[in-house]
Amino acid sequence: MRVLRTIVQTLFLAGVVALLARGLSGLTPNTCETYCPFGGLVAIFPLAKYRAYTCALTEFNVALLVSLIVLTFATKKSFCSWICPLGTVQEWIGRAGKKAFGRYIRVPSMPDKTLMLLRYAVLIAVPVLTYTVWKYDLGFRAFDPFYILFTWGGHETAAFSVYIVIGVLAAAFFLPFAWCRYLCPLGAAMDPLSRAGGLRLRRNAETCTDCGRCDKACPHAIPVSSVEEVTARNCTNCMECVEECPEKGALELSWFGK
Repeated sequence: MRVLRTIVQTLFLAGVVALLARGLSGLTPNTCETYCPFGGLVAIFPLAKYRAYTCALTEFNVALLVSLIVLTFATKKSFCSWICPLGTVQEWIGRAGKKAFGRYIRVPSMPDKTLMLLRYAVLIAVPVLTYTVWKYDLGFRAFDPFYILFTWGGHETAAFSVYIVIGVLAAAFFLPFAWCRYLCPLGAAMDPLSRAGGLRLRRNAETCTDCGRCDKACPHAIPVSSVEEVTARNCTNCMECVEECPEKGALELSWFGK
């Protein structure tokens, strides 16, 4: 499964890099922003109030948002570990960090839970600032590591924007998926549907030996070995716990636990 996921990740990453190259060469006006489902979320209010799209956003962004909602309800946050190019880059950097330190570095439980609240603040702040301070312009571009990285400092980024990308990628080396875990507004918007997602891991208590290797393998610090079903909001169905499990059948994908 890891090989298949790596292939899928590489294809989507290659696609966004190709789009970047075409944009820098002047072959297309489109950027990664054109294919961003979070743009659909930002577009909802002005679309409902004025029947118009904000800045560069279009009905395609809304369509992608709807598709993501359906995908998340069906497969939890699989988008994050299988499709999202920024997630892929962070994961690969995080693997290097794990190899360097011999394990994933974990934030203690209470500070970790507190820090995770930040992404909900970002989720609220981005639309509010867009409709007020930024006067319906996409001012978040200057702070969005996905946009900054995959447009190579595109339209409306600032001198400080490059340091945001450097910080996000450096943080991923020490803390796996630091941006996704603590600051990503799209991840925050997906949380409720992810908890209810149909495709989830199920642990067979009769086969499981409680070795704990799945817990150590999980980049999102989910205590897989202590639950019957993995319904955690941060689960991305990356299957790393399954890859690490030494007992065949102890961890298996299920549909709503069946």
